[in-house]
Amino acid sequence: MRRPRLKPDDQPLFYHLYNRVAGEPDFLPFGPREKERFVRLLKKLNRFYTVQVVSYQVMSNHFHLVVHVPQDPPEPEEICRRYAAYYDGHRTLDPSSERCRLWGQRIRDISWYMQSLQQQFTRWYNRTRPTRRRGGLWADRFKHTLLGDARAVWECCKYVEMNSVRAGLASNPAEYRFSSYGVWDGTGRHPFEANVGEALLPFLEGQYFLQTPRQLMDALRDAFAGIEGEAARPDGHLMYFTVYLNRRVRYWVDGLVIGSELFMQNIVARYKGALRKRQRGYARARAPDESEIPLYCYKQLRAI
Repeated sequence: MRRPRLKPDDQPLFYHLYNRVAGEPDFLPFGPREKERFVRLLKKLNRFYTVQVVSYQVMSNHFHLVVHVPQDPPEPEEICRRYAAYYDGHRTLDPSSERCRLWGQRIRDISWYMQSLQQQFTRWYNRTRPTRRRGGLWADRFKHTLLGDARAVWECCKYVEMNSVRAGLASNPAEYRFSSYGVWDGTGRHPFEANVGEALLPFLEGQYFLQTPRQLMDALRDAFAGIEGEAARPDGHLMYFTVYLNRRVRYWVDGLVIGSELFMQNIVARYKGALRKRQRGYARARAPDESEIPLYCYKQLRAI
């Protein structure tokens, strides 16, 4: 059964977006060339969609994105400008047209964004193989987790950036160049610097007092200091999930919503008709520092 897409449109929101390729777990089709192409495509779509990437990690058979989606679409003139630039002037829109209004909704929709990202990458991947390839590349529909408050976004960004360490590809996230943190540490500039300044820092400032990119970088470096890349199984108890960075935690991928208890209750009440068909109940986070405001997850776990 297809699970519901939780896409509230009455407030700006952050999401964790994730997908992997079809095939066996040891099928690793993405090398440096494929990963670089994927990142270039992220930058291309950033100029069209208002879905703002603030953290990413491209692995050998999957990817993670943390994105911000604004509440409102741009003005019609801005929609038309983005549309014409995206199609190199070969297509245009009339600001007063219904089609312009429709694209105003699409360019802030994670489903349209992910469709463009995955389809364009698949077309490039298929035509650039030594033996021309046909057919789909991705295993299933992309997964998304709604991140409901500053702590959920902060912990998810750290979790995403640590992916290469957990996989044994690096001893520190700064060493992995196909991630936003790795590029940032190596060049001194975040690959989506404008998105970080416009969306991520204002969201984190109230709870974590991070006001500048430099302060954010220092906070990430402190969080990653001394963490070993030893893989560990996540806590199997359904009533809790962990936020330890050196563990693979299924809740960050299979959870539908992660945030404060109040945010969780509001979302579940809003989507209760659809969510009642799925596995119900909250999971509460276990964290190294129990003084933090607790995180809760509405779980949607796959069977192992």
